[in-house]
Amino acid sequence: LWGSAIAGKRAVVQGWGNVGAAAGFYLGQMGVKTVGIITRDGGLINQAGYDLREVTRLVINRQNNKLVSPDLLPFETVNQKIWDLDFEIFVPAAASRLITREQVDRMVSSKLEVFSCGANVPFADPEIFFGPTGLYADENFSVIPDFIANCGMARVFAHFMEKEV
Repeated sequence: LWGSAIAGKRAVVQGWGNVGAAAGFYLGQMGVKTVGIITRDGGLINQAGYDLREVTRLVINRQNNKLVSPDLLPFETVNQKIWDLDFEIFVPAAASRLITREQVDRMVSSKLEVFSCGANVPFADPEIFFGPTGLYADENFSVIPDFIANCGMARVFAHFMEKEV
């Protein structure tokens, strides 16, 4: 049911490791087009969007969890443009504390609807939970916090930390 509600939406994914690539893949399965991917090494922008077949290829072609594509743009180029694309879903799935207030403002202008935290503590605030940037973001679009959006991985880690495992 949820998949039908987001089919036809557009997404930007920050990070293309295990979390970001999986998010892009599963969003693609639900009919979401990925219009941008940004990593520390560069990224991709395609306002028409990458479909499931193209996203699957990007997942399979990763090298050591790195995005690999002949169309890879430099980080500076992607970082300058990606926040102004038209997209409704954003998945920060890279390192912690990367999303700034300026980026949030630009995403508000892009009509962002859902911000699903794949990264732990994605906002560039010193607070461990929502600081001023996270609270501001949550006032402007739906923010699914890391402890909910990423709870499956936390459960797996907790399981592996048990003595019986």
